[in-house]
Amino acid sequence: MQLRLTLECREPNPWVPLNYQYELSAWIYRVLREADAGYARFLHDEGYAAGPKMFKLFCFSNLDIPKFSIEGDRLRILSEEIGLFIRFCTFNAVEGFIEGLFYRQEFWLGDRRARAHFRVKDICATPLQLPDAPEPLRVRIRMRSPLLVARKRSEGPDEYLAPDDPDFGGLMLQNLLDKYQAFTKADISKLWPLTSLRFRLCTDRQPRSKLVTLKQGTPQQTRVRGWMMDFEITAPRELIAVGMLAGWGRANSQGFGYGDILPSDRSRAKLQNQSETTDH
Repeated sequence: MQLRLTLECREPNPWVPLNYQYELSAWIYRVLREADAGYARFLHDEGYAAGPKMFKLFCFSNLDIPKFSIEGDRLRILSEEIGLFIRFCTFNAVEGFIEGLFYRQEFWLGDRRARAHFRVKDICATPLQLPDAPEPLRVRIRMRSPLLVARKRSEGPDEYLAPDDPDFGGLMLQNLLDKYQAFTKADISKLWPLTSLRFRLCTDRQPRSKLVTLKQGTPQQTRVRGWMMDFEITAPRELIAVGMLAGWGRANSQGFGYGDILPSDRSRAKLQNQSETTDH
């Protein structure tokens, strides 16, 4: 399911940190916890398992702010209302329950230096729509929050990769398969081998790196580097749905890996023709 939240700023032109992802994630967990402590505890402490790997299976976008200014590591919101998109990879039976949790919620976002007060003014829930095309689907994804892909080291922290690393695509696809297995409990080795999936970096739009600080100003502060980029993926419909709803790559529940499917060249041409017909 997809939720679009319209957030109302409770005071004019508030300031928030540029690195607000962790605080936004904490608010989402808090909403879930207050409504259902067991479900929130499951997501936070356990998640969906595929072997030793755990996944939360939800993601959210960067804040959609029509007007803003940036000074240093602070962001000033110049709009009265802003948007936030949240996606959950979940079962139909709980979708209405999740939607109702966010209605009329109020929260503060920020740190000790700058905080903003928001209220959820409106919620729009929509099903995920994938292109009507034969299997396997081939779609172009544009990241709306940074994409994180990492390679494990024998010692020390994982190594975050750039999109041109030869292992980038394979590791992202394996992560997608692991999420599908965690959600469905299916034996993915009998469904789709990794070699049947395709990843292609779209080089006509230059990837941009983004360094994000999590838990800024605390002893637990960490920095991770993700990428704002386009990529093309060819995979079965079910896998692409999981990537869209649960997020692409790592750390989705912390504000990474939210992407949109771009219209194909044929779809864009059809829309353009319809527009021209309407105009005349």
